Amino acid sequence: MSFVPAVIHWILTFFTDRLIFTWTDDSNIFNYIGCKAVLLAILILVWKAVLEHKKNTVDILKFAGIYLIPLIFVVMVKLPQGYLSNDENLIFEEARTLSDYTWFSYLTTWYYIISLMLIPWKYGPVIVKVVIQLLVCGYCVKRVSGRCGVRYALFTYIPFVFYPVIAYTTSAHRIPVYFLLYAFLFFKLYMDKDEERAPGRGEILLLLILGALLTQWRTEGIYLVFLLPVLLLFAYPLFRDRKRFIMLAGLFFLIQYLVSVPQNGIIPGRMGDKANNRMAPFYAYTITNMMRNGLDRDRNSADLEKVGRYLDLEAVDRINEDLKDINYEDVLILYYPGYVGVREEASPEDYNAYTEGCKNIFINNPDVFFITRCGAFNYAALPYRIETDSGGIRGAFKLIFSAVKAAFYNLYIPCILLLAGFIMFLVRRMWFEFFAAAGLIGHFIIVFVLAPASYFKYYFPVYFTVYLYITVAVILRFHTERSKRKDLLPN
Repeated sequence: MSFVPAVIHWILTFFTDRLIFTWTDDSNIFNYIGCKAVLLAILILVWKAVLEHKKNTVDILKFAGIYLIPLIFVVMVKLPQGYLSNDENLIFEEARTLSDYTWFSYLTTWYYIISLMLIPWKYGPVIVKVVIQLLVCGYCVKRVSGRCGVRYALFTYIPFVFYPVIAYTTSAHRIPVYFLLYAFLFFKLYMDKDEERAPGRGEILLLLILGALLTQWRTEGIYLVFLLPVLLLFAYPLFRDRKRFIMLAGLFFLIQYLVSVPQNGIIPGRMGDKANNRMAPFYAYTITNMMRNGLDRDRNSADLEKVGRYLDLEAVDRINEDLKDINYEDVLILYYPGYVGVREEASPEDYNAYTEGCKNIFINNPDVFFITRCGAFNYAALPYRIETDSGGIRGAFKLIFSAVKAAFYNLYIPCILLLAGFIMFLVRRMWFEFFAAAGLIGHFIIVFVLAPASYFKYYFPVYFTVYLYITVAVILRFHTERSKRKDLLPN
C-alpha cells in the first residue's frame, strides 16, 4: 500500500531536482543514482508510517510536536542567518552540482543531496536535520512514556533542551546529525534490553545499517564495528545462540563493506596515502601546538628539519607567539591570514618527509604530545567562563546567564560521570551498560588523540549520550521505586 504513493513521490522528485541541482563537468552520475535509490527506500518507510497510522507513530509525532515549540523559535531566528559554517556552504555547493567531495566523507554529501531531493531549497539539509532531531526526541519520550507514563516521560525532554543542543539545531554538518543518530541507537538498545523486547528482522537490519553509517561517517566511530554486535548480544537474548551471532556479525561486516565502497572503492587502494592526506590538519595542528608546549628542539632537530621542508617553522613560531592558546582552536597555521606556514614550493616528497618527521616527534615525545592534547581538550571543555566583572541588576543577570552557559558547555562534567558510571557498571556487572560506556570512553580517547581542532562539538556524542542515559535511568529508577512503595501500601 505504501509502495505506490512512495514511487509517485519519488518520480516527482525527478522534476523538482531541476530546481536545485546543476550538472557540471565534475558531476558524478553515481552520486545521483545512489542517492535516488536511498531516497526511494526512505520514502517507502515514510509513506508506510503515514498510511499505517499506528498509535506508536502518532504518539512519536505528538511528543515531537511538543519539542517543535522551542525549536521553531530557534529556526526562525537562526535560519535567516544561513549556514552556521563555511564548511556547510562548501558541502552545499558540492552537493548542488552532484560532485565528489569525500573530505567530510561521501555520506555528508549524500545527506545533502538526499535532503535537497526531498526539499529543493538551499536549506533543505537544515530542515531535514531539524526533523531528525524532532523524531529522535519524540521517539525517546514515547518509549519512556510507554514504560512510566506521560508525567514521568516529560522529563526526557531535559537533555534535548540543553543549551548546546538547541544552539546546534540549525547546523547541518556531520556531528550535529551524527550525535542524534548515535544517541538514538544506544537509547533504543537500552530500552529494548530493559523491557526485554525482541526486535523484528526489519528492526535488526535498520540497526545494522545505522551502525555501519555511524562507523563510516566519522573516523572515531571505527570501534562500532566490534562494539555493536556485542551490544546486540547483551540487548537481545536471541543472539546468544552462537550460529545466530555469527550470522549477525557476518551481515554487519557485509553492510559495513557496502557502505564503505563509495568512499574507498570496491577494492580499497592506496588507503595509506589517503589516510596520510586526510591527516594533514592533525599533523600541522599537533606539531604547531607541541612547539609551544616545551618540545626539545635540539633533541628533535633532525625530524624538525623534515617538518620544515613542508611547514615554515618561522611561521609556526610567529603564530604561536602572537596567538598563543588561540592556536588550540583550529589548525590556523594552514589558513590564518598572515600566518600560513605551508611552503608553496613544497613537493609531494617534501610532504611525505614532513609527515614522517611529525610521526617521529609524536612518538618520541609522548609527554609533550600528552600535554598538548590535554591543552586542546581543556580549550574545548571550557569554552565559556563565568563573567563577574560588572555589578548591578544587569551584572547579576549577566553573571547568572554566563554561569548557566558555562555549566552547559562544560565537558568535564559528563566525562567524569561517564568514568564513574563505567566503574559502577563493572562492579555491578551491568554488562550492556559497561560495554556501552567502554565504547563512549573509546570514542573520547580517539577524539582526544586525533582531533585536528579543539571544538566542543567533537565530543557531542559523548556529551549528549551520557546526559540522555542519566536522565532516562533516573526516570526509570524513580518510577520503579515509587511503584514498589505503592504496592506495599494497604488497600
